[in-house]
This record gives sequence, structure tokens and C-alpha cells, in this order.
Amino acid sequence: MNTANESMQNIIGLPVYTNRGIFVGYVYDIILEMDYGGISGILIKETNEALVEDGFPISIPYDWVKAVGDAVLLHTFPQVVKRKLMPM
Repeated sequence: MNTANESMQNIIGLPVYTNRGIFVGYVYDIILEMDYGGISGILIKETNEALVEDGFPISIPYDWVKAVGDAVLLHTFPQVVKRKLMPM
């Protein structure tokens, strides 16, 4: 595995926090942009029900990430994420 892949794999499992220090959830997977080989988004599971309706998994753009270390810190996040039901 190359260094870029190892770095991407290190993100999986990290807790995610808003810029106000509120827990959002845990990184479950990464979304790659195949055209340039970088991360375009992250999939978050075990989400905070106070922020994400019913604690559903969400994906967010990687542009929202401010820093990655022992946790992922976001520079922006909506106050509440509501689930959109698809018509049948």
C-alpha cells in the first residue's frame, strides 16, 4: 500500500467533530474522486442524533474538513441534518 492510501485508511474510524467541538459521528469510509485520485468526501456512521435525524449515516464533502489528527475537525456543518424521504 502506498503512503497516500495509508493516510486515507488512517481516517477510517476517527471521531468527527464540528468546529464547536460537538461530536458528529465516526468516519466509516472515504469517497474517492477517481479523476484526480483524492478524497472527495467521507461517510459518517453512528451519528449524533442531536445533529442528524435518527442518527442515520451521512456523507459530507471533504472540503468541510479543517484538520485530521486524532480526530477529524470540520470547519463547517449544518445545525441539523434532516432525512429526505424518497417518494415510492
